Amino acid sequence: MTLQVGAAASLSVGSQQITPYRSCTITATPSSTTAVADVGVREASAGTNFGTATTNAVSSAAAANQRMYIRFDLTQCSPTIPSSSTIRLATLRIYVSGLPAACRTIDIFRSTATWTETGITWTNQPFGTTLNNPASGSRTGSVNVGTPAGCQNLAAGYVVGATVTTDVAAFVGGTSNFGWMLRDDVEASATTRTTTLSAKNLGTLAQAPQLVITYT
Repeated sequence: MTLQVGAAASLSVGSQQITPYRSCTITATPSSTTAVADVGVREASAGTNFGTATTNAVSSAAAANQRMYIRFDLTQCSPTIPSSSTIRLATLRIYVSGLPAACRTIDIFRSTATWTETGITWTNQPFGTTLNNPASGSRTGSVNVGTPAGCQNLAAGYVVGATVTTDVAAFVGGTSNFGWMLRDDVEASATTRTTTLSAKNLGTLAQAPQLVITYT
């Protein structure tokens, strides 16, 4: 795991004091780090754990849906983010290495229960096995991924738009941090639609999952 932490100096402009800001980037490296956990769960292999896989997937398919869980240990930030801080922006950076042929919406949900990278399966995942659950209306945010022109993320690289500011603010304020679950907005598609995402176990720094936080 690597951390990049910076602080802007406090500035005075006339009689006004500009509030300083700090940033923390938690990166899933080395691949053995426990500060970041990421794992995929697969409906077609409901009882199998894939915690050592080098890629995860978000997929919509008949009887073969896939979801991704990811969590970052915020205590790794140095200096520690005070509970009184204001989180200005928090962004998930997850590397997409394979895109679906159709533009798909990936929903981000705050996990409501604990899970482990080496123990979670489709069967025992916190959100259960009911498809299209939880409802899209309860999502933290969403991103569009796919190769068609006009899709928000239409090429390999870190996804753009995965903002989780409200959730990170809650974690810093004392709410239990169980990370997030990512799923296709409409599961059980008649045509399989899969987004492939690089996992920390890939061991490639340029594709490692990250959480970037800016706060005051």
